[in-house]
Amino acid sequence: MTDQKIVLITGAGSGLGAELSKAFAEKGFLVMGIGRSADKLAKAGESVEGHFEPYAADVAHAQEISKVIDSIVEKHGKIDIVFNNAAVYPKVNFVDESAEAFADALAINVNGVANVCKAVLPSMIANQYGRIFNVGSWADIAPIAASAVYSASKGALHGLTKAIAADIQHLDLDIEIHEWIPGHMNTQMSEFTGMDPAICASWGVEIASRPNASKKNSIYEQNFEWQPPKGLKQKIKDKVLFWK
Repeated sequence: MTDQKIVLITGAGSGLGAELSKAFAEKGFLVMGIGRSADKLAKAGESVEGHFEPYAADVAHAQEISKVIDSIVEKHGKIDIVFNNAAVYPKVNFVDESAEAFADALAINVNGVANVCKAVLPSMIANQYGRIFNVGSWADIAPIAASAVYSASKGALHGLTKAIAADIQHLDLDIEIHEWIPGHMNTQMSEFTGMDPAICASWGVEIASRPNASKKNSIYEQNFEWQPPKGLKQKIKDKVLFWK
């Protein structure tokens, strides 16, 4: 088993996934990139200065993903860090979107995250270490037009991430499962508006490299742990306790 940290990135063929691959490789990580297109993965790999292994697979297919992850663990002995980044954003009005297209998007954005987590957690539990970051969004808070399935999937991701963390909490191992919301990025998904994904990728490396989070299950926004806004009762309680 190598001493180098191994990071698995889904949706590694373009956008944030490709930038994460470059950023982690530059820091000396061994990068395992998963994507549906072998050609896109190969092109992304050309810009990576460091160790990058491409794996063409669809996160929506559980058996396919399980086979890929098993082969990585067999080869390297572990997977330390996972970024569940693969997602689609069909910009279609809900009334016009077919039931099949809606289900296909959920299969990638929600089932795909679950498939990767389910496949990688046994080896993390065996090695008593792991960090999983599910790439999320606040799109469910105030959905815009033509975003029904994307918004629904990102809302589901909040609960899924917390539920997976709750199911392994009793093991009391050094395994953290977080949601990471990098923000609006200049990628094909956003029609090339927003922040440079390379900046967001640097945040991803930063949060994944920290020794320990304050909690084993948090939401990260950009490069800090997000704290839910406090109500008046909690603010008063904090003030009272501060003076004790």
